[in-house]
Amino acid sequence: MQDLPPATFAPLRLGLDYRPALVNGEGIGRATRELVRALTALKTGEGPPARLGLFGWTLAAAKFARHELGLEGGPLVQSKLSRLRLPTRASELLLPWVGGADGVVGAGSPGAIFHHTQPARLPVCAAKQTTMLWDAIYLDDEGRPGGPWVEQKTAESMAASARQAVANSAAIFAPTDYVRDDLIAKFGLAPDKVITVGLGCDHIQAPDLASVPTRPPFVLTVCRVDPRKNHLAMLSAFERLVHEGAPHHWIVAGPVGWHFEEFEVALEDSPAKERVHWMRQVPETTLLQLLTTCDAFLFASHAEGFGLPPLEAMGLGRPVVASNTSCLPEVLGNAYQPVDPNSPDSIFEGLRAVLFDSARSQELRHLGPLQAAKHTWSRAAKAHLAAWQDLARS
Repeated sequence: MQDLPPATFAPLRLGLDYRPALVNGEGIGRATRELVRALTALKTGEGPPARLGLFGWTLAAAKFARHELGLEGGPLVQSKLSRLRLPTRASELLLPWVGGADGVVGAGSPGAIFHHTQPARLPVCAAKQTTMLWDAIYLDDEGRPGGPWVEQKTAESMAASARQAVANSAAIFAPTDYVRDDLIAKFGLAPDKVITVGLGCDHIQAPDLASVPTRPPFVLTVCRVDPRKNHLAMLSAFERLVHEGAPHHWIVAGPVGWHFEEFEVALEDSPAKERVHWMRQVPETTLLQLLTTCDAFLFASHAEGFGLPPLEAMGLGRPVVASNTSCLPEVLGNAYQPVDPNSPDSIFEGLRAVLFDSARSQELRHLGPLQAAKHTWSRAAKAHLAAWQDLARS
């Protein structure tokens, strides 16, 4: 009997909306860049071989050079970027005529997968679809658009996009179990349709401390300024800290968001305003220096889908004070100082504990990197790839 040649399998064909990675410097952009970087860094044997087509049609200029994106491709996952400078509306009109976003990036068949990295969807013609839904904060407990943290018009738009994603996707991805459970409850999803894939924080690397400018002792907060992020309560807690004689400054690094004016007005009237420094645009190198040298990282947000900034700070050995709500206990574990975001007194006590109790501070500096090490982009990439492989087989 003649020996048969070894079985060969065609690489998994994947398409991915890469637009946030090119133009978005915040959470979704960061997560998309690092996920693709991790996918292309996987080694043979760590998952199925795949050809990854990246859709990058957007009018905005890319904020990152190709060498910064890590798109060279590895032995397991080869990547190729399709890049045209077109407005979103023009792309949406053109794509159905050229085989959809999946066809453009080489994933235009029923056996392929196209992954939407944001709820705003691209036209897809043939591939099975998956979508990352980062949270359901724009829905109230009854599943209606609205609530205190999102403008009503924005909430309605986000809810419509999410419902379209739920209807058209073979699977929904979530960054945490908290978000997964919330999506199941609010959208009435079957539990096996929602997959927790996680995120990583090992992209963050400490700079050479010799190059970091000397600053007075300071607390750092990194996030967009809007009511959900809770800057008013954090300001109240910081004012009390200053009143009781603390020498610290507070650096707020983040752009303006919905209702940012409320914080702007409160800051102008604050007795501690000389100690508060709002940096609305912060270069990556400066942000990394701040994360590496802050005396405490403060993140008393009301609701999150993952909470990457406090995890990044923990990875750099900074003691973290953060909310005891939403996904943060799941992500940060027992390696942070939990506080009630609805209580400025609780936030103050949490800050005081890590700034003036050396034993507690040292404990968190030790536990933080251990907790952060549980969240790697390699692990997230493998979880994505395994889910896509299962869908392609089904």
